[in-house]
Amino acid sequence: MLLLLDVMCAAGVGWAGVLIVALLGGVRLVDTAVAVVVALVLVLPGFTAGIVTNRRIVRGRQPQSGWVRSVWAPPELPRWALLLAGLVFFAFWFAGITALSGLGEYAPAGDRTVQDSQQRFALGVLGGIGTGGTALAAASLRRERKARERATPSPAAFAGPSY
Repeated sequence: MLLLLDVMCAAGVGWAGVLIVALLGGVRLVDTAVAVVVALVLVLPGFTAGIVTNRRIVRGRQPQSGWVRSVWAPPELPRWALLLAGLVFFAFWFAGITALSGLGEYAPAGDRTVQDSQQRFALGVLGGIGTGGTALAAASLRRERKARERATPSPAAFAGPSY
């Protein structure tokens, strides 16, 4: 299930990215409401799953607070994956921040540039959230796979002694 949510989150990041690139090119592919709702449906379940599954049980020492039984764990991904996630997150952040600059100006109601800026801002925020959710869910999947590999003995362990 986590894999499906991670793929959905990555699809939401791709959806937001394609729409932002199209907006920067002067083309609005879909209406703002449709773009944002589809991005929300794709991104939020995977982000939530990434946050929820990226916890670790506190072992070995007591946490500072008695009611805290688990702590958030930083994602255990290869450096290249963390770097890529950081760059994609920054790109979405930049797209959202630059969209804000056009929102403060006076424009007549129904002005296309204001609507495009609103859509770009919303998709920038959702794309950034989706990037984080994708990285967290991928880290959780990787940690689960490593735990299964450690728990499952290799076939060589059952072969017996070799003479």
